[in-house]
Amino acid sequence: MIDKIDNQILDLIQADSRLTNAEIAEKVGLSQSACHRRVKQLEDAGVIEGYSARINRGAIGLNVFAYVFVKLDFHTEENIDAFERGVNLIEEVVSCSAISGGGDYILQVVARDMDGFAEVALKKLARLPGVKDSSSNFVLSTMKQSAGWPLSI
Repeated sequence: MIDKIDNQILDLIQADSRLTNAEIAEKVGLSQSACHRRVKQLEDAGVIEGYSARINRGAIGLNVFAYVFVKLDFHTEENIDAFERGVNLIEEVVSCSAISGGGDYILQVVARDMDGFAEVALKKLARLPGVKDSSSNFVLSTMKQSAGWPLSI
């Protein structure tokens, strides 16, 4: 069970995963050993899955960001498994989720430019096993991007 102090720890880590254990302990009012123990428990329980840095995609030349909706032609276990294995091999696909509604999957896809995106869409995504249809929506600007999950809801 996650309590108020665990939530504070998680908020701090989500905002800045480079904080030291001593800094976190001071901010939540725990001793360093008690704080370390709680962080370790959160890691062991799978609540904290890892630590990473947020990279500005434009600064590294990934100027195209699109949401791609994919529909499969058949929903057999074999077809779904083949699609999911294939999509996991495409580096430009940074996220893939099964969804409800009009499509089967929503993918987040990045590319250096539109030619690069066309290459991914036409030569990689369209050729995945079982793909019946896809549609792309390009991100023009991002107004909000959270550093983590809202823990107070």
